[in-house]
Amino acid sequence: MVVLYVQLYNNRMVVRNLTTQQQASGNHTFSNQRILIADFFPAEKLLHGLIHQVAPRSFWHKLPGMGCLAILSHALEMNEGGLSPVEERAILEMTYGASRGRCRIPQVVASQAPLSDQQVLAALNQAKNSASQDNNKLTIIS
Repeated sequence: MVVLYVQLYNNRMVVRNLTTQQQASGNHTFSNQRILIADFFPAEKLLHGLIHQVAPRSFWHKLPGMGCLAILSHALEMNEGGLSPVEERAILEMTYGASRGRCRIPQVVASQAPLSDQQVLAALNQAKNSASQDNNKLTIIS
């Protein structure tokens, strides 16, 4: 399984593959003054392109719907007071769409400081354990 850590900023994303330590970043206008993911489709397209840069396509494209990616999306800006349910859902849907459905259960976190690789893995494991107990529902970690 490929584990990706997506850092979301105002009109900018950084994606890191935790296994290979490859990192890619890109800019596009998808935020506005009120919401981080204000223009959904450009954000999804940018994330899709960044995923292709850091993840070996031959591995995660093998079996459609098999969920060969684990992705933690982290809203690092515009998250004062936490993300609204609409913002969380937009990030989850963008992440799932950008992975073309090959992400088992995308996760969302919101804080001001980036996470270490160990913190990313711990958050994904925590979400995986709670999802298996809750019949694989989407889980949002705050």
